[in-house]
Amino acid sequence: MRDGESAVEPPKVSDVLRAHFLTLAGVTQETLGEALGVSRHSVNELMNGRRAVTAVMALRLARVLGTDPEFWMNLQQAQDLHEASRTHAAEIASLTPLRAEVRHEDVVRPFEEIFGETAARKKVAAAARS
Repeated sequence: MRDGESAVEPPKVSDVLRAHFLTLAGVTQETLGEALGVSRHSVNELMNGRRAVTAVMALRLARVLGTDPEFWMNLQQAQDLHEASRTHAAEIASLTPLRAEVRHEDVVRPFEEIFGETAARKKVAAAARS
């Protein structure tokens, strides 16, 4: 875990499903499974943290629940990274970096620096017109 990163556990997919979607009238694990085209058992495993969200499941959840697949994949990724950081903290800390950590400012350059002042002024002018 890098300095400034939170040690607070991110929300789990199951918590989000339970709090925001299974509270809808008539939505049960059974009806969610039917809507997703998977078994109630698959939904139950997802709800109990025994199954991770795959890309296909993210597409299914997004379609059925009116979200986007990235939402579900990001939840899963945050949980996976948190768990890996917690579980493997000592092992990761013992690794020797090959180079110094790269700062955001060293990688992302301002628009003007890349395209020049003229292009930047045109971009601002175009934005002002719309």
